[in-house]
Amino acid sequence: MSQDRLKALDDLGLETSAFKVLCYLSFKDRAMKPSEIAEKVWEKASTVRARLTELKDAGLISATPEGYVSNLTPYDMLMKLYREIKEELKG
Repeated sequence: MSQDRLKALDDLGLETSAFKVLCYLSFKDRAMKPSEIAEKVWEKASTVRARLTELKDAGLISATPEGYVSNLTPYDMLMKLYREIKEELKG
């Protein structure tokens, strides 16, 4: 993963709607439409569309004709959680 993507990922808070959307997409094996994502993560469609734009601008997801896909792997998401837990245990 590029340093820019790693920083963008690490800047996301774990309890944000952006993280929920990114996490959901990272574990899916197909492109998804904003309305599908909104239904699955229990967020308003307008919120999901706004977060998708932010995530796309950060290079964490890509838009395709079929919908949105994550540029990250499930492993990347698990490592984010690991880094967060490790930091929390230090403090």
